[in-house]
Amino acid sequence: MYDEDRTFLAIPGPVEIHPRVYAAMNKHLYGHRTSFFREIYKQCDEKFRQTINTKNPIQFHAGSGSLGLHTSITNFVQAEDHVLNLVNGKFGERVEKITSRFTRNSHSLKVPYGHGITADMVKQEFEKNADIKFVTITHNETSTGVLNPLEEISKVVHDHGALLMADCITSAGGDLVEMDNWNIDIFVSGSQKCYGLPPGLAFIALSQAADERLNEVPRNNDFYSDLLQFREGVKKGDTPFTPPVSLFYGLNETLDIIHEEGMDKRIQRHRTMGMLYRNAIEAMGLELFAQPEFRSNTVTTAKVPDNVDSSKLSKVMLELGIMIAGGQGTMKGKIFRIGHMNLVGPRELLMIVAALEIALKKAGANISLSSGVSTIQQYLADQ
Repeated sequence: MYDEDRTFLAIPGPVEIHPRVYAAMNKHLYGHRTSFFREIYKQCDEKFRQTINTKNPIQFHAGSGSLGLHTSITNFVQAEDHVLNLVNGKFGERVEKITSRFTRNSHSLKVPYGHGITADMVKQEFEKNADIKFVTITHNETSTGVLNPLEEISKVVHDHGALLMADCITSAGGDLVEMDNWNIDIFVSGSQKCYGLPPGLAFIALSQAADERLNEVPRNNDFYSDLLQFREGVKKGDTPFTPPVSLFYGLNETLDIIHEEGMDKRIQRHRTMGMLYRNAIEAMGLELFAQPEFRSNTVTTAKVPDNVDSSKLSKVMLELGIMIAGGQGTMKGKIFRIGHMNLVGPRELLMIVAALEIALKKAGANISLSSGVSTIQQYLADQ
């Protein structure tokens, strides 16, 4: 009954998109070297800044969030630089792979999947290696459902005089990100997560310290990702290369939707939905994967129960019209992941959890139907 056009995306991205955004992207295509487009660019920049509390201009790059990570690293990291990668999941490992291509001194602080990285751990790394000048962190690690304490870690990084690049691809626009107050030097995010767009836009913002450092780093052979070109484009309200114009139409609209809700209310909604989903999982008798003090507010990971076939779980969910995600790498078959970002509210959460109970039962789990749904119902009824 449910084909691709009617499948609800309960994965950690791409996400469900508001009809207003689809309508905006379908508007007549216009030239990107015009005052018309530059006005849209200006509006997107001003509205986006408010979502991460920054005075720094936003750069818009045509590509996924991974392009933003690659661009940030290739523009700042040189062959002899000591880089510290904070790794607790697949996306931290991806950044680790990128940095290792640009420096011979790529180091990593690794903790087990499901665990968070603390400021004390980072401090110990600086004590072991005072040459570290660049640190990377995945704020919200969706492969494990972990939210790292970015603000506390940033303080340690700057106490030791290093620059901090933060992958905020699955936190910004849904959970709290304070670029200026937290002293994030290089902010990176992407369009297809909490910002509720199709894939295709990467967002980068630089602190004053990073901007000054950019002037000192010799240009490499990477032409398309040269941040100096993008910085010059920002001054004109433009991009150095052809931008995905339709995505800018959609971004302008989705930012309006975000601000109509209000960022404080939006953050609280994501946190409430995360809390309710976790409570429902535990009410079913399942075990959450991430450490309690580090659990994400935009995606939740749970262990696949004994005697449950994870592939059958995903298959039954698809038959019920909902797509969920399994584990990645060594976690394949051991955990499943459900995203609750952008448009997910009480209606969507009830739908996902009700279907999940059926799918778990059919896949072999020993659970009582309605055990998870009733916890959500009771909370909503009491509000």
